[in-house]
Amino acid sequence: MTTPLIPDLARGTPLRGRDPELDRITEGLRALRSGRSSITVVSGPPGAGKSRILAETLRRADAMRLRSVVVAGDRDERFLAGGSLLRGLRDGTDALLDAATLLAVATRPEHRYWLLEEIRNGIERAALRAPLLVVVDDLQWCDDFTLVALRALPQRLGPYAVMWLFATRPAGGTPAVPETLARLSSLGAARIELDGLGDDAVAAMAADILGATAPPGVLAMARAAGNRPLLVAELMHGLAQESGSDGLPVRFRDSILRRTARLSPAARTAIEVASLLSREISVGRLAALLRVPPADLLRPLAEALAEDLLQERDGQLVFRHDLVRDAVRESVPAPLRRTLRREAAGLALRDGAPVVEVASLLADSAERGDLEAITALRSAAAELAASSPSAAADLSRRALELCHAGSPQRAAIAAEGIRLLWLAGRGHEASTSGQALLLAGLDPVTEAGVRMGIAAVSSQYSFAEAVAQCRAAVALPGLPADLRVPLLALLAVNLTMYGDIPAADAVIDQAAAAATGDEAAAAATGDEAAAAVRVATRSVVALYRDRWDEAFALADRAVAVSRAAGADGALWGATQWRGLLDAAAGRPDLAIAHADRGVRAAQAGGQAWLLRQWTLDRCRLLYDAGRLEDARSEAEGVLAMADELGAGNYADCTALMTLARIAVHTGDPRAARAYAADARRMLDDPAPIVRRTGRWLAVLVAADDGDDRALAALLALIEILPAGAGPSLGTPLDPADEVTFVRLALRTGHPDRAVRALEAARARSDANPGHPFLGAVTLHARGLVERDAGALRTAAGIFATFPRPLPYAACLEDLAELQRAHGVREDVVRCLDRALAVLEEAGASRDAARVRRALRDLGARRGRTAVAGQDPWASLTVTETAVVRRVAEGSTNREVAAAMFLSPHTVGTHLRHAFTKLGINSRVELTRLLLAAPPTTDAGPAVRADRAARSASPRRAAG
Repeated sequence: MTTPLIPDLARGTPLRGRDPELDRITEGLRALRSGRSSITVVSGPPGAGKSRILAETLRRADAMRLRSVVVAGDRDERFLAGGSLLRGLRDGTDALLDAATLLAVATRPEHRYWLLEEIRNGIERAALRAPLLVVVDDLQWCDDFTLVALRALPQRLGPYAVMWLFATRPAGGTPAVPETLARLSSLGAARIELDGLGDDAVAAMAADILGATAPPGVLAMARAAGNRPLLVAELMHGLAQESGSDGLPVRFRDSILRRTARLSPAARTAIEVASLLSREISVGRLAALLRVPPADLLRPLAEALAEDLLQERDGQLVFRHDLVRDAVRESVPAPLRRTLRREAAGLALRDGAPVVEVASLLADSAERGDLEAITALRSAAAELAASSPSAAADLSRRALELCHAGSPQRAAIAAEGIRLLWLAGRGHEASTSGQALLLAGLDPVTEAGVRMGIAAVSSQYSFAEAVAQCRAAVALPGLPADLRVPLLALLAVNLTMYGDIPAADAVIDQAAAAATGDEAAAAATGDEAAAAVRVATRSVVALYRDRWDEAFALADRAVAVSRAAGADGALWGATQWRGLLDAAAGRPDLAIAHADRGVRAAQAGGQAWLLRQWTLDRCRLLYDAGRLEDARSEAEGVLAMADELGAGNYADCTALMTLARIAVHTGDPRAARAYAADARRMLDDPAPIVRRTGRWLAVLVAADDGDDRALAALLALIEILPAGAGPSLGTPLDPADEVTFVRLALRTGHPDRAVRALEAARARSDANPGHPFLGAVTLHARGLVERDAGALRTAAGIFATFPRPLPYAACLEDLAELQRAHGVREDVVRCLDRALAVLEEAGASRDAARVRRALRDLGARRGRTAVAGQDPWASLTVTETAVVRRVAEGSTNREVAAAMFLSPHTVGTHLRHAFTKLGINSRVELTRLLLAAPPTTDAGPAVRADRAARSASPRRAAG
């Protein structure tokens, strides 16, 4: 058991009046011992006894031989990223984390993501060895990164034997605290609300402390003090008569001050100055502030220990309780408090202490014009940028406040702050700050750099903001070529994501002219990354102008330039675009293999952002390949990464759209309705491509809902764009979507719209005869519009040669429907049987049920391929089966992810889905199930189809 950080305020006495609360927590401990996880939040005002309950819980856990760790928030460490969490998991003789490993992680790019992964892996390994209790005290004082972790970890570690016990005040801390509590509540956290004790409990507590029955007058004073345990304890020492405000109780503060008054002047001064430092008191720094040798503090500190104001814990001096420290601190006049904290910060910096550790001292003590504080705060913000961008933004803003109006540093500091606000997801603040900075007037080069930085940060989160910033930067006069060329390249690629293809094409011409149009010359000036982006953007333009062979050739060239420049992990990857081209041409299997290599490279290089990008693409590719369960797990997993890496437009257009499509195919109306709300949000986005995707998402959900009137209204909003104008029906481009549009337009009585979509598909396929998937799409659309069974039959034959099962099955269904009208029963049944087999292998359960109904109407009854109850493993996908086998063998999620080339988040979602299907909740139950009823057969056709898709020999080399 880790040494507790939690003080026992009434040492040696029983805990009174909290039996119901302790019974609930003890029930969680018993469940933990059986391998089940749980979350409990204990909330109450200062002095309500939260810490005492945690201490008693730790004692009971120790008696049950359960392993436990303690994390405690600290108001003065709120800028130390992960300080609260890491101290609890790293310190002690039974540490969960290794200091050397953490140091190595800290040097990685995007180390915020990898640090969280290391923490999750450490807790996971510990829970595999023995059930683990994680206690978090003073949640309201936890730092930004710790709160991010505490929002994410309980869900991701749900299958493990981990009990989470939190204590917090009802108010206080940063806005991230209520967000964290809301997330815990959504995960089913039990809430225990504490306030005053009952009268009987107070009487018993008083007798425990006094050793005799308390007089009625004393108990009356306890009732006046709200029966709060902390105040009752002080009253029993004759120190209080009533309670104060909802904050620090007035009489408690007065009682502490009376106790300090009994100290010698030297001891009182020492304790007052110590209260201004951090949680753990540095005797050397305290001596320096007091300007005395450390030896002179022996007697004063001994007095404070004897008076029970300080305690010795793990070789350090700490205040008995944070409320004791707060009471002493408040007794120091504010001007003197600020002066001493500033001096303490200066001493810490001169001692070589990390600037992040002294940021809290500087933030509330420095005055305007303090150059040392400004420099230190900027350094601390830079250190925190990757791990705690919100805290970093606050420090940067404080540095800006300390600058005089005419300071030459203001522009640079403000620019840094804008970038940090974007990273922290505080877009409105970033926009406001940016406008204020730009109004202040900057030289063109500085302004262009500011705008380029904002655009680079926002490219994946707000396409419109990225375009706006790039355009404004490019318009500035007198920019040097080494700044103008990458700016134009960045603008061009953002315009393609924004959805303005003609504008992107024009900007590419400008970029080529600025770079002399010669990639060799660009390479000579160190502009290889920008050159790769320019060539890849030309490929995008060529695709949307229906020149697909040119698009593939340019994409291959962009990949070569990108790899030569070592820029595969640049803002927008040429390698990613090359995979999306394969998928659009009907070969998601090639694209998945390409994405798998990207995932492996991102994992090996510690590139969390790039891992997220590949996973975003991969979820859509898996959907295209008809692996719906795997696609759903991948999409849910990548959206879970928003805790560390944020969300935005790209996630909307890939993961969110994928999940909505899957909900339609699998018959999940509740999820579909939730995605309809997302579609409405996307309709208000300033980026045309996001609005188009939102409209298409709304159409798919309305079609699934069966409301043809609403469907017709939504279809009327969609314009089939001419070649060169960009995608009409969302992104990434899927030509098969045009068939769906044709079918829905005919269903709602608008054949003119169906004809326009058919003409667009025909123009594309005629311009690209070397891409037969486009021809199949056109034949399918023509068969629907012209009711031509021959066209549908030919389209089905072409679709059968591509690993795109859902368009193939849809074509078979449409062919069967048309043949049914002509009374050819045998052909109809044959088509529907083939469609059913394809849909069941893909996991499209709702579509499969529709086909079974059609067969039943023809007198051909077909059962499900896997009957619930026969084999608990039959419903798992091949990936889920592989994940649970590795997990049951004792592998951690990270070890499974490394072996299967997935992200740990995706492994977690596969595991949750598998547990739901198997009707279990924990790894312990999984092991029992495997022992009782191990899988007896191969997972059948789905497994064989999956393996075939993975091993298919590529027809076109994947760049």
